[in-house]
Amino acid sequence: MGFDGVVAITHGSGCAMNTDSEGFAFLERVIAGYAQHPNFAFVLIIGLGCETNQVKTLVKRKGLEDASRLAYFNIQDAGGTRTSIKTACDHIMQMATQHGQQQRAPAPLEHLVVALQCGGSDGYSGITANPALGHAADLIVQHGGSVILAETPEIYGAENLLIDRSINENVAQKLLDRITWWKHYTEINGAELNNNPSPGNKAGGLSTILEKSLGAVAKGGTSSLNDVLLYAEKMTTRGFNFMDSPGYDPISVTGQIASGSNVVCFTTGRGSVSGFKPAPLP
Repeated sequence: MGFDGVVAITHGSGCAMNTDSEGFAFLERVIAGYAQHPNFAFVLIIGLGCETNQVKTLVKRKGLEDASRLAYFNIQDAGGTRTSIKTACDHIMQMATQHGQQQRAPAPLEHLVVALQCGGSDGYSGITANPALGHAADLIVQHGGSVILAETPEIYGAENLLIDRSINENVAQKLLDRITWWKHYTEINGAELNNNPSPGNKAGGLSTILEKSLGAVAKGGTSSLNDVLLYAEKMTTRGFNFMDSPGYDPISVTGQIASGSNVVCFTTGRGSVSGFKPAPLP
């Protein structure tokens, strides 16, 4: 068949949520981003039926009505677990039959969007792997592709290096606004953004958050900063982008993929085992 397999993605949100909250907006953007992701030939969305995050409403609001590559249903409407499993299997087999003859073909570099990530960093990450990835990012952008850097708390103290590269004041202000948001968030939770690295980072030779931030920013190369995205916001401007996210790698990469990244490049000093379907992680 013309695809590599079936990926099951689950989440634990959607019930009893404030539809005007940031959390609800994040959830909708992530689901919609994955549903529209170019690495998926087709998508099946399954809802419970009574949750706040109504699947039918999500599909309509996010423009996901293309029945040729997306189907959806609710468990309560289907009649329970056994019937839902059969319904899901029938949908997947039907979609697989329709899309099974697709062939791989070359594509222009403009369709490549690489998520730039690092984790388990040590004292050498900022002077070896991360600058190397930054150089690769510059080459990708130079030849028409795009890259997305993320993890706002892990650029803190070095954000001026990105602000100086912003294409205009609006983009610079977007980044400053996200830093301000994180300062407020950490303050109301009895913490601070200017904190020490993790125990693993310290064991690897990093002494301050600034050292870690300098290494993290190095992954972004030297290209102009063309846009700053909210978490899981769809990328619309090619080139080098920054996406707001926490420093927790799985959550951060999830947002980058929802924003449109179809490949993830993850550098690590001490070792970090990760996998992020549907985007391959070299």
